[in-house]
Amino acid sequence: MKKMLLVIAMVLTTSTSFAAKYGSAGCGLGSMIFEGDQTWWKQVLAASTNLWALQSIAISVGTSNCDSPAPLKVGQVEAYVEANKVALANDIARGNGETVVGLSNVYGCSNAMEFGKALKSNYKTIFNSANSTSKEITHNINSIAATSCNTTASL
Repeated sequence: MKKMLLVIAMVLTTSTSFAAKYGSAGCGLGSMIFEGDQTWWKQVLAASTNLWALQSIAISVGTSNCDSPAPLKVGQVEAYVEANKVALANDIARGNGETVVGLSNVYGCSNAMEFGKALKSNYKTIFNSANSTSKEITHNINSIAATSCNTTASL
């Protein structure tokens, strides 16, 4: 544990030249709690605070010093689906959740709840087999997003 903290501290102190408005620990709740000077120990505490999945939520929603993400390209959507495949399947089955909100932001949907309902009602179409690939899942979600988001996403 001590070695890991030492490595984190070293990385954070050497990468401060790349820091944005929130420091090298990244955006999220930690950046708001430990704002101000960018000392290494504050960055370690900020990064530790962000580890509780708060940073990914802030990035998805665009809060806590995290700007809303720009719409992603097809390869990036597929990477998102691949990285979140199990959680996405669970959230789509429920019709809501962090990954559904993140996905609605990706597609530029104005109403994440409606998008979640559309995904839920098309669950069997999206995950049409137990071995669906990320590419197939992304393709199926793209067709649903095109009709339920009322957006002309270039995906």
